[in-house]
Amino acid sequence: MKIKFMIFTLVFLATSAFSNCENKFFSFSVKNNSSKSINTLDILENITDTCKMTMIFEDNFVQTKLQKKLNYINVKNFSLKELLNMLLSDRNLFYTLDKNQKVLKISYVKSKTYFIDYVSFTKRTSTTNKTIKTGSSGAGGAEDSSTTMDFTSDFQFWNKIESEINSILTRNKDGNKAQSKALVNQDAGMLTVTGNKKQLDSVELYLKEMMKRLHKEILIEAKLIEVTYSHNKTDGVDWSKFQLSINGSSDAARQRTSGGLTTGFKKPNYLIGYNFSMTGLIKFLKTQGDVKVVSNPKVMTLNNQPAVINVGTEVNYRYNSGSTTTTSSGGTTTTPSYTTDSTFVGVTLDITPQVTDDNFIMLKINPIVSEISKEHVDANGVPFLAPDIKIKQLSSVVKVKDGNKILIGGLINKNESLTNTSVPLLSSLPFIGGAFKSSAKVITNSELIIVLIPHIVDVNRKPNLSEFDISISKKAKK
Repeated sequence: MKIKFMIFTLVFLATSAFSNCENKFFSFSVKNNSSKSINTLDILENITDTCKMTMIFEDNFVQTKLQKKLNYINVKNFSLKELLNMLLSDRNLFYTLDKNQKVLKISYVKSKTYFIDYVSFTKRTSTTNKTIKTGSSGAGGAEDSSTTMDFTSDFQFWNKIESEINSILTRNKDGNKAQSKALVNQDAGMLTVTGNKKQLDSVELYLKEMMKRLHKEILIEAKLIEVTYSHNKTDGVDWSKFQLSINGSSDAARQRTSGGLTTGFKKPNYLIGYNFSMTGLIKFLKTQGDVKVVSNPKVMTLNNQPAVINVGTEVNYRYNSGSTTTTSSGGTTTTPSYTTDSTFVGVTLDITPQVTDDNFIMLKINPIVSEISKEHVDANGVPFLAPDIKIKQLSSVVKVKDGNKILIGGLINKNESLTNTSVPLLSSLPFIGGAFKSSAKVITNSELIIVLIPHIVDVNRKPNLSEFDISISKKAKK
């Protein structure tokens, strides 16, 4: 059927006998001339009249948007929803149709709530630290003194989200004075945004991409290997003898030295992006000294979320925190008060991964290695003060392919020990037994090698950790 108004023709190709237009298609053309002006509101009024629909404007801005002049439009076989999408989206307007298609509601401003699946922190602080209490600064329970070494990074998730959403709303204003705003409910993990259609569409796209990145998972495998050098070697592993052509390949043959980044493969602190085999690495390290696998932890974390690995020992000690004085008929007695505390000694790895759009993995790595340099004990061997701790700390950002290895070296320790040798029976003889005993100071040097292997985890398939397990000790024996 054909219905003519003004200067355009509206043609319905009916496929149903129902009075509404759910199963009808629309074809029409509009061409303005100087004598008569046609706008979007004219077309909507004819559509709602023909389909026996009620049209409602939900705010004061809709009519202004719909009265914009149309110069030309030519529609062929559009369904009702397709037609409304084209006409109203072009005017930056929302619309809703009830299920019976009897009421059409149009609005310029709308509020929508989004649920953010993220751990609820206003501010997340990632800190790697060593705190050593050194005892009371004075008698009578005075304030404790301590030494703290830390690395801190802040990630203010909700504050940044609110700021960035408001920036999106500002950029997508189209001249109207309608109010747009973002409201964050951190405790409920909700974000409510008020704005026009272009603003909310941009916000949805931003949130979709952001959550897609935040919800990527990374499995990080760490291998801690200790090499004790032969023949009192002190200059560390000679990496120039590590043959990559035999044991693996490299996509980023770089090293970090005290003078900056250089090329080659010699004595690095960091070796980045190498795809060597663990078997080849273990065999090579055995040529440098005695090899012991200290630990092989694995940890899974989300994108941009820190993962912390601790391997070591809690060392307990006590220190004098004051004294108590008691007066009696027998005189005055002063009793010292002690406080028990502990400090961690070993290896701490603070790793924050980030997956790029091309599936590379960037890692912020902060390894801290600590060891006891001197213990403070009384005549009975009881610690009376915190031990002296030696700290080695590095910090770097690296970028590797999924599954490639990051090799961290250069963490050398020097250990001194006293060894006693004696001849059985003879060494216990009086007077002459000393001739059959001897003691010597032995100095050994060792280096801690850390290998990190990050894997991007497919969120649609949860992996078994055993799939990523590489049994170093078994392979090294082959």
